[in-house]
Parts: sequence; C-alpha cells; structure tokens
Amino acid sequence: MNGAIAIGDGLLVPGPAVRSEYLKLPRDLAALTRSFGIVLPPQLQRDAAVLAFSIECTDRLLDAIPEAGGRGKFSIDVLSRLRAERISNPDVTPELIGWLARLKDVAERHHVHAEFCEIIRELLCNSEQMRITQSGARFVDCAVTEGRLMVELLLLILADVSTPSFANFMHRLAGAANLADKLRDARRDFQRGEIAVRPTVSFRARLTCEMVRRTIRLVRVSAANRRLTAWGVRSLFTELIWFRFSKSHSH
Repeated sequence: MNGAIAIGDGLLVPGPAVRSEYLKLPRDLAALTRSFGIVLPPQLQRDAAVLAFSIECTDRLLDAIPEAGGRGKFSIDVLSRLRAERISNPDVTPELIGWLARLKDVAERHHVHAEFCEIIRELLCNSEQMRITQSGARFVDCAVTEGRLMVELLLLILADVSTPSFANFMHRLAGAANLADKLRDARRDFQRGEIAVRPTVSFRARLTCEMVRRTIRLVRVSAANRRLTAWGVRSLFTELIWFRFSKSHSH
C-alpha cells in the first residue's frame, strides 16, 4: 500500500502530508523504551503511533486556519469527533476524522477516554495561547506545558508497561524536546503567521537557554544508562541537522 509504514504487527498509512519528523517517532519510542528495559508489544506500538499521527494531523490542520474564530470552532469540533458526535466542519478533514476515530478506539480500549478528552482540550487551549502571545516568557511556558500534556497522553497508553524511572524521564524530556522543536521552527512559524512572537536574537536565546537548562537535568538520568545516552546523542544529532536545514531554507 502506497505510503504505508510497518508499525507493530501491521501497517499504518500516515498520508503524504505528514511532516517527516513525525514518521521517526514510533522508531524513537521503541528505542527509548528499550533503554529502560521496556519491550513494547506490537499493539502498544500501533497505539502510540496512532496518538502521534493524530496529534500531527490536528496540529497541521489547525496551523492552516488563519482566524481565531475558525480555530476555536475547529478545536470544539475535534473534541466532538473524539466523542463520536457528528459535526459539519470542512476544516475537520476525512484524514483527521479517520485518525480521531482510531484514537477514540485506543483511548476506550485503555479505559482512558475521559482523561484523553480533557488533556486534548487543554492542549488545544494551550496551543491558541502559544499562538497569540507576544511574550517570550509566556511562549516558553506554553511550549513546556504542551510537551507535558503530550507526554501525559502517551503515558496513559503505556500505563501497563511503564516504570517510574521511564515516566520520570519522559516528564523531564518533554519540556526540553518541545523547546528544541520551537527553536528549530521559530522563524518559519512566524513567517507563516503561526506564532506572534518575533524570532529575535533575544527570543531565540531565551528558547536556547531554557532548552539547555532542562537538558542538563536529564544528564543524571542518562549518564548511567549507556543505551539511553546513545539514544540521546542520536536524537540531538537529528535535531541539529533539522535545525540547520530549516535555518538554511528560511532565508
């Protein structure tokens, strides 16, 4: 099947518009969990991938809506679809409807549907605040919150196999990783009108400092774990390559 990728014991079809950094998330998660001695069953691998691709599709379509009112209606309708309520909104595309239906099945199978709906509501509200704020400090807070909420969704899915050390690491990783993404994409996102904070030198320096500060906190966790350290080095290398690519294509 064109565009299909093997995850777990089957195939998923992310679609041609999925951003490439999301395609590596299932592989990264499998490597990361193995670093903590956790082997993900095929079904959990697929469930985590459904979560990742659902978030990617929602975020991509939300970015394409220029008006705050349209984004507000879109967010309400995303939650309605996640609750299996019928809606009429062309911005909620068949692609997204399909992912939300899969995500609803995942949440119900893990008995966390109510928690999922509440966290996703918080994510959508936080996303709008991050989009419209002109405060660098507020943007950083929103970026860290976004990372935390996405990790909470993942940990709900992995609750049966997760360990305290893995959950602690993921909570610490969330802020640093999301700040790295925002730093990489800041200039492009501003040019597209997806954020209101100007990507000035001082703003980028703030993002860098906050990212580095949170990354240092991970050293104690990863230093004694060679597999985890190797994963971190590879991930950092990948982020730097993506950062240089996006920087060279933003001029």
